[in-house]
Amino acid sequence: MIAAVVPVKRLDEAKGRLSVLLTPDERRRLALAMLEDVLRALQAVPRIDLVAVVSPDAGALARASALGAEPLLERPLVRGVNQALRQAAAALVDQGASALLIVAADIPTALPADIEALLEALPSRGIAICPTEDRSTGALALRPPDVVPFRYGRHSSVLHKREAVARGLPARVLHTASLARDVDEPGDLSQLLGRPAETATHRLLGELGIAERLAAPVASG
Repeated sequence: MIAAVVPVKRLDEAKGRLSVLLTPDERRRLALAMLEDVLRALQAVPRIDLVAVVSPDAGALARASALGAEPLLERPLVRGVNQALRQAAAALVDQGASALLIVAADIPTALPADIEALLEALPSRGIAICPTEDRSTGALALRPPDVVPFRYGRHSSVLHKREAVARGLPARVLHTASLARDVDEPGDLSQLLGRPAETATHRLLGELGIAERLAAPVASG
């Protein structure tokens, strides 16, 4: 069984680097819209048997459940995304998962065909990685789910590959545009608007008038 999980931090901590452009409520809405787009993409991949969200945030878990994903509440003592993913992986293995796919929650451009290609590249034992443009990890597939430790953080795609190589395991790297562009800064929103699509994220950006805000001159003094 292949399970997919999307880790989501507390929504009140989401997308702090966008605070120059968005209010806290708007950042929360953006995080939920991007989560919706990622979940829709995962649910459109036939070989994925179960889609889950792991988060300490009740709002994120409620949205995940409403969208048909399994909500996994982070335990109170969990600290950081790597511990959260260890908890999620263990829970999904208990449900029969023999392979695990992790997709970042802030990649609203994710395409089912590219997710399928990553799973197709997954070795019988090892990992497959889609790095982001800044060498983080847009998507990571593992078979079995605990085949290497999670190393999310700065340059995590390099660290994940290093963990596999250190164990003598294959680590296949796919450079896939739809999984390589996460949204962290105003410039990322500008790039996203330059690629129109029918997504929840694009609809929200239109509703909030983000194109107009990005085009407006910055006040001085």
